[in-house]
Amino acid sequence: EQLTDKLGLPFKLMTHSFLKRRLNEVFDKQGFKKTEHLVERLNDKLFCDDLCLQFSIDTTELFRDAGFWRYLRKSIAERSGDEGLHFWLPDLSSGDELYSLLILLNEINYADNARIHVNHPSLKALNDVKSGLLAARKMDTNSYNYKRFEGIAKLEDYYRESNQGFKMDSKLLNKVVFNQAGMLHAPAQKVDIILFRNSMLYYTKAYHYELKNTFDTALQAGGLICLGVKEILPEPFGDRFECLEQKEKIYGKYSFIKD
Repeated sequence: EQLTDKLGLPFKLMTHSFLKRRLNEVFDKQGFKKTEHLVERLNDKLFCDDLCLQFSIDTTELFRDAGFWRYLRKSIAERSGDEGLHFWLPDLSSGDELYSLLILLNEINYADNARIHVNHPSLKALNDVKSGLLAARKMDTNSYNYKRFEGIAKLEDYYRESNQGFKMDSKLLNKVVFNQAGMLHAPAQKVDIILFRNSMLYYTKAYHYELKNTFDTALQAGGLICLGVKEILPEPFGDRFECLEQKEKIYGKYSFIKD
């Protein structure tokens, strides 16, 4: 309850194994011996921000699950129009998912028409993503994934080497809106596509329903919810959503729904 109150994250609704594993990591890193030691630090804003980051789910690499990104590219091309599409990433703990989306949009000449909102409760996490830095140890995997994605350029065209390492082209990030907020804080305007991959696994089924309802409310009729390959949209969803791609777990909200 104290963690939830201070950090705004749903600790009660995290799976026991995930919560225990991450708390053990925090205790080891900080040298805490008792719960009281953790509670004492909850008045420290920088510590709380770092704690939010400790409970983040990293996406690990660019174009992870290349089949998903190929399907998404096709879907965006079919849906693109004069008004532009609005994307929402409710839980952006690292930049890989966002950078992949930005590269995809650039390659179909849609970057100027897209609006992108991203959320994370940690300011440090958001600033790290804004920096555009890529981990050097993952560049071989990133290049392999991009090749499987069947990109039209070279991955090297989108980043440069700097004193800090590999850095994404800052122009790609110009139109992204970063929000220091949790997963349930949706953008003010309805969105067309929600990318929420590989985060549901770490929360209980009760929270899955709450997330589904939040995403449903935020999503335009005809919009998409993209989950991870091991995740499913909670039942019942058949009255408002259809599964468009079973393997990649992509769901579409029925276009005839009037909210």
